[in-house]
Amino acid sequence: MVDATDISAGVESLSNVRRSKGILVTSLIFIIALSLVALTGTWDWFAKRFFGFFPLLIGLFVLGIHPVVRVKAAVALSGLGDWLSRRGAFVSNPEEEAPKFALIRIVFGLFMIERAFWMISYLEPSDWGQPSIWLTAMMGLLCGVLVTAGLLTQYALVYLIVFQWQMGDMLLRTSTLGNWIAAMLSVLLIFTNAGANFSLDRLLMKRSTFACKVISAFYYDNGLPSESGLQLAKLMTLACYWCVCLYSLSIHLGEPAWMSGSAGPLLLTNNFMSRYSSEFSWLLSQGPIPVFLARVSLWAMLPWYLLLLPFVLLGGVFRKYVIMWGLLFFGLSLLVLQLGWLAQFEFLFVAALFWTKTFISGANRLQVAYDDRCNLCDRTVTFVKAVDLFRRVHLKPLSKNIPWLMEVGIDPDEARKDLYAVDVSSGNAVKGYEFYVLLSKHVFLLLPLHPLLVIGRYLGGPAVYRFVAERRTRMFGVCQIPTPKPEYTLLPTGQMVHKDIVPGDPISTVFCHVMILLACFVISLPLPYLVKNDLTVLRKIQRSVAAPTDAAGIYGVGPINVFNSTDLRMAENWFTLSKKTKDGLEQLLPIFSEDGKRLAAHRSDRVYFGHTVAFRRGVIGKEGCQFEAFRQQVSYLGENEHSSGETLIYRQYVEPLPSVDLLLRGQYMASERRLVCEVTF
Repeated sequence: MVDATDISAGVESLSNVRRSKGILVTSLIFIIALSLVALTGTWDWFAKRFFGFFPLLIGLFVLGIHPVVRVKAAVALSGLGDWLSRRGAFVSNPEEEAPKFALIRIVFGLFMIERAFWMISYLEPSDWGQPSIWLTAMMGLLCGVLVTAGLLTQYALVYLIVFQWQMGDMLLRTSTLGNWIAAMLSVLLIFTNAGANFSLDRLLMKRSTFACKVISAFYYDNGLPSESGLQLAKLMTLACYWCVCLYSLSIHLGEPAWMSGSAGPLLLTNNFMSRYSSEFSWLLSQGPIPVFLARVSLWAMLPWYLLLLPFVLLGGVFRKYVIMWGLLFFGLSLLVLQLGWLAQFEFLFVAALFWTKTFISGANRLQVAYDDRCNLCDRTVTFVKAVDLFRRVHLKPLSKNIPWLMEVGIDPDEARKDLYAVDVSSGNAVKGYEFYVLLSKHVFLLLPLHPLLVIGRYLGGPAVYRFVAERRTRMFGVCQIPTPKPEYTLLPTGQMVHKDIVPGDPISTVFCHVMILLACFVISLPLPYLVKNDLTVLRKIQRSVAAPTDAAGIYGVGPINVFNSTDLRMAENWFTLSKKTKDGLEQLLPIFSEDGKRLAAHRSDRVYFGHTVAFRRGVIGKEGCQFEAFRQQVSYLGENEHSSGETLIYRQYVEPLPSVDLLLRGQYMASERRLVCEVTF
């Protein structure tokens, strides 16, 4: 906990300018946000959200200026972080986890680059005529590059949270649940200082320049959060995700398809949302057991939604249940369901919260003995240290470690012939080819090589290694002066990671802000789905917290209603677009196949969420040809071909959903597909 001496020192060390930094920065972002809202014409959409978000946040920063308030907040929140540690809800070690968060940041940025690339690739000519469209798409790509490289990382993440996934989504028509999870993950990456390691920011902060000061201003002094601060960052982001789950649960409990279990089979066989809809249709038609299992699998999600956060706080086997079931669900989303980038972001989210042991803990676990006068050995261990992000390898050059070799039972003469690795936990030593097998098992970035090396045992790998090892000095020479090995230090000399939150740490203000908004969001849950009578008092309370409830959307917390009757019925109607080639043949455009499945153009979220979803939802319950009613959406998807003078053919299909009554009796029977109309335009 924070003692009186630490509190006094913490308060005295904070200057007036530093204490007001949060107010100034938040106010500036608020002004910029409102300016962009006005310029982009999105006032009706986001003005209420911003007015519910920023004034409260600014007010909390103002309140935190008072020394007594900030000290008491630090004490109370440090106590909460300590309680989380004792419960085992989150295992947090800022120094050990720093490479993990940097790695997650890089992968997260690469995902955003790919997403933006496909969106830009499928922009139509009319999009390039609207600067608000292509500039917003380009900004998404730029932010992905900045996050990946770790350049101005904190600024890029704030831009994504406040602008790109707010006004940008409205302009591009790409508002997705994946972006909500990305916003939650981004908040966590900000407070874990994920851009302070393995990044360009790290290099720039070492220089005494203006750029150094600009970048350093939004990182912790030592680049790492306190242990309690990391605990709170994890708690508030998981709480955000849990609130989204609670909203989804409240909706599903009033959804007949969920309560009856018919949503399971219908979802797996949905040609718009399931990659393997045809295969699942065949499987479910084989008998009642597959149908029953499909129904039960969906029901099993309901308790997970409800118990997600409570079970993590309980710890132990309950926490393991939450993690394992979540991984199974995200795996299903990634491999079977087509939900944009949701599953990828969710896996990163889980890794950020709960990946704390494998590869991460156990620094210097492998002690590697190598001949530091052999060029090949020297280059090998230099490479190993360069990719050893989690510092699991401790190098032992032969010229300085003969006594240690004798102590662990390794003959120095043998060590000059082979690389040796000693596993500290077991005391086992391996050499030669098995050295590389063991190394690839323990160094995270070498893990993809492990199965190849295991297979290589039986394909002559050891023989090839022995051939090179016996001739290494003849082939690669010797070095009189060993080259210096890369040794990445996370903490500057003389600095340490704080256990408790230092008074004035912005995590205190943001944590309180998040929890207030989440409390309002929970109050506003659609409880009438759970109770038959409309509670007038409850309605009044919900209206009174409407602004902060809506403001929670900036943190990625919003009303979610997926896999409902509307989503399921999107499988009923679809269209194909084909162009007539010069030789009179037809070529199918990559929108939909004849059986309604998505094709390559759906790699663009603007095509998917902005256009094809609008059609497939809009035609539900309508009869006849819908070409004229949705001519704008359909024409947009064929703009490139029309601009080249191509003739397009629109074909609309319909296939009613299987009978729910039969599903509830364990029988799945696909309906007949038919062509509704054909239009040449």
